[in-house]
Amino acid sequence: MKLPDRLLPCAARGCQVALAVLIAYTAAMESTGILHPSSAVFGALWASISAIVVLQNDISATGTAARLRFWGTILGAVIAGGYLMLWPFSVVGLGVCIALAVSGANLLSHGDGGRLAAITVTVILLQDMMNPGQPPALIAGLRFFEAILGAVAAVLVSWTWMRVFGTGRTA
Repeated sequence: MKLPDRLLPCAARGCQVALAVLIAYTAAMESTGILHPSSAVFGALWASISAIVVLQNDISATGTAARLRFWGTILGAVIAGGYLMLWPFSVVGLGVCIALAVSGANLLSHGDGGRLAAITVTVILLQDMMNPGQPPALIAGLRFFEAILGAVAAVLVSWTWMRVFGTGRTA
């Protein structure tokens, strides 16, 4: 495929990712801004990353990625939030929680979701280290909520693109 023929699909893909990120960012800034203003920017970052991770080349793959995002994020949030309710941040605790999250995802046959669970654990525990004293359940719940906002934004963009351009592929 020659360069001029590649420009339109490349530009379309860039627009899809940008649209998903802008939707996720705005939704998280507004909702987290109401629920927990001090972490709204972090929440918008987390939702934006989630949108990028979930948006794939077609609606089917995007749906699969969204399901993995959901299960990996809920597992990681429960493990990280539970840990922080009992102990403060520690590097050893971070390692143990990551091992538990990845092992749990594999045990539940969501092996690829283990990466997402590990990322979620890391984000929640490091955020606690940067901002100690925040309620662990609130922080874990917000990060789960924002990850879902990002996943929904990606699915919405993928589905809309398919409906508007009449193809299962998003770019």
